[in-house]
Amino acid sequence: MNLNGVKMIIFDYGGVLAPEGFQLGILKMAQKFNMSFSEMYDIAGYKAGIGTGYTAGKASENKYWQTISNLLNTDEDLMPCRNLILDNFQPREDMIKLVKGLSEKYKIGLFSDQTNWLYELDEKYDFLKYFSYKCISFEKGLTKHDAGFYRIPYEETGLRPEEILLVDDKPRVAGITRKHGMKAFVFTTVKSCLEFFKTNGN
Repeated sequence: MNLNGVKMIIFDYGGVLAPEGFQLGILKMAQKFNMSFSEMYDIAGYKAGIGTGYTAGKASENKYWQTISNLLNTDEDLMPCRNLILDNFQPREDMIKLVKGLSEKYKIGLFSDQTNWLYELDEKYDFLKYFSYKCISFEKGLTKHDAGFYRIPYEETGLRPEEILLVDDKPRVAGITRKHGMKAFVFTTVKSCLEFFKTNGN
C-alpha cells in the first residue's frame, strides 16, 4: 500500500494518537472491583457504553456511570472513575508532530469512538486544532460497530473512498474500512507508523 491518490488521512484517537486510555482505565477498574479485564470491559465498554448509547451520543455520561453501578450492584458513586480513563489519554508527542507534518500536504481528520471526553482532553492538551475534519461517534450517532459510520468520511467530504486513508490500531476496523473502498494502515507501534509515512515520502 502507498499514498498515491490519497487526499485525506484520518486517525483513530485512543490506541493511535494517544495510548489506549479506555482499556487502561478499564483494567484499573477491574482491579478495583476484583474482576477480570474482559468482565469489566463487557460492562463498561459494551453494556454501558454501546448498550446505553453513550458512545454514540445518545445518553448522558451520568447515565453511563449509573448503568455501570447498577451492573456492578454497587451504591458507590463511580463518576470519579472517569479519571482512571482520562489520565491515560495524553496525546503522543511523536504522533502529533507527524500529524502537523502531514497537514502540509493532506487533509487531516479524526475517526474515533470518542465521547465528550475528547473535548475535555483538548482543553488540557490543545490538539484538536490540527484536525480539519472530525468523525466522532459521540457527534454522529453511530460507532465503529455500525456499518454506516464508515460511509460518513467520504459522504461528508465528497472525496472518493480510495482517496482516504485510515490509521487505526484494530485490524477489524481496518478490514471494514477496506470493504468500503478506503485504504487502511494498522497501527502497532509509533515507530512502525512513523516509518510507514517516512517510507512513502512524507
